[in-house]
Amino acid sequence: MTAQHDTTGFGSLLRSWRQTRRLSQLDLALACGASQRHMSFLESGRARPSRGMALTLGSVLRVPLKDQNLMLLAAGHAPAFAEQSRSTKADTKPIDATLIEVIRRQDPIPAMLLDGGTRIAAANQGAERLCTFLLSRERDTDDLGHLFFAADGVGKYLENLDEVIAWSERQQRAQRILNLAPGELMVAEPSAARREPLTPDGPALTLRFLKDGVRLGVYTLLATLGTPLDFGAERLSLEFFLPADEATETWFRNQA
Repeated sequence: MTAQHDTTGFGSLLRSWRQTRRLSQLDLALACGASQRHMSFLESGRARPSRGMALTLGSVLRVPLKDQNLMLLAAGHAPAFAEQSRSTKADTKPIDATLIEVIRRQDPIPAMLLDGGTRIAAANQGAERLCTFLLSRERDTDDLGHLFFAADGVGKYLENLDEVIAWSERQQRAQRILNLAPGELMVAEPSAARREPLTPDGPALTLRFLKDGVRLGVYTLLATLGTPLDFGAERLSLEFFLPADEATETWFRNQA
């Protein structure tokens, strides 16, 4: 039995993703090594993409793997990605365990494993010590937004809270465009002043905490898997809270 396909459905998905990424048909065609005429035929349903072309289009357009499966199905091809490679092979260390080991070795510098950019799947001892110091209690939430921006969260000790909120909002908008996060980070409703562009005072946004006379400065480094092939692994990322000055690094090491 041959696979049923709806090239018109594929064309609608392709056009939607292309417009989301603000690419013209010509730009997309050049990036995929195809002609603009062929791209037009794909979007109108007059042509059916090969499996390889469908995957190429999904990759060029940075379509999340789950949605690439939908594009493949709409074109009459079997899905290519699943949420199983993280632990299916007995002789392969699960990706989760590998990434948790990475953040563990970062200690005493704080580091977290995030799922979807919003849920804290794991945190090393450095991160837990930092949260305990700022919260005056152990961390009781896995929601990154709640941890930072709830009324009793660590954000109340941020000296540059307005700046952090402004940049956080920009990151949320970018992440929604990429369609990589199922939910939104919870942030405090910003004032009109907070919506105004802020001029950074360094090459990267520094989180500046002040509590009980202790001033800590950290900037974050995000890392993701280079070529994830399942949509569970695609959602995982590492966030490192790197000391922005020697005093902060010394504090981290002394706390350990």
